[in-house]
Amino acid sequence: MQVKYFIPRLMGYFLALLICCAGSLAGADTVAEKLRVRKQFEPIFNLISAQLSAHQSRYKKDPAAYRDFVDQYIREHWDANSTASALIGRVNFKALVPEYRQKLVEAVDTTLVRYAFEGFEYYDGQQFTLVDVAISNSGRMGWVQVVMESQIMPDLNLDILIKRTGEGTWKAVDIRFKGITYVAVKKHQFRKILQKQGAKALISSLAVKNHDFFDNLCVASDKAGSQSC
Repeated sequence: MQVKYFIPRLMGYFLALLICCAGSLAGADTVAEKLRVRKQFEPIFNLISAQLSAHQSRYKKDPAAYRDFVDQYIREHWDANSTASALIGRVNFKALVPEYRQKLVEAVDTTLVRYAFEGFEYYDGQQFTLVDVAISNSGRMGWVQVVMESQIMPDLNLDILIKRTGEGTWKAVDIRFKGITYVAVKKHQFRKILQKQGAKALISSLAVKNHDFFDNLCVASDKAGSQSC
């Protein structure tokens, strides 16, 4: 499977949702912050592994139940606002009128949920283990290294780019696999549509893909509805 198609699906295991040689804070502050990040994210990956393993059959039959899982364990810890900004560029993002900026964030957020559903189709008992944490010199960005262990394929190393919010909590903003991030793969497509057709067209293109996917998902599940069936 090509990397550019595999990365969005990997986000589905988290939307979700990408360690490199990042700089670190000095002394005790580094240790304390890394420990805080580990304490925040390690239980999340443990819960994701446990929940997917225990409820795989149920989630495949009941999209609404899987959507609840995504909302509780993945979506809550992802900063769709920062991901949307990175995809089109900070300058372009700030230049959008508030209405379109909010709609774009919502469309990106729903897209990440769609990736979670698409990725789940490839789930086969994989377990996710947090291996290491790195924090940037600024203390505002960091990386969480995760190993995806599978019984049928070699282990995969995934890096989650995290960002500290104004409230001091950490949230994921990008995912990296084999040196390539989701934003790096998708940003050219997003910016091309934005520049040639405008923000409305970009939002519409995402909305159509999301609507079609969830509509087909719900029909296949014999349930009426849209995203959560």
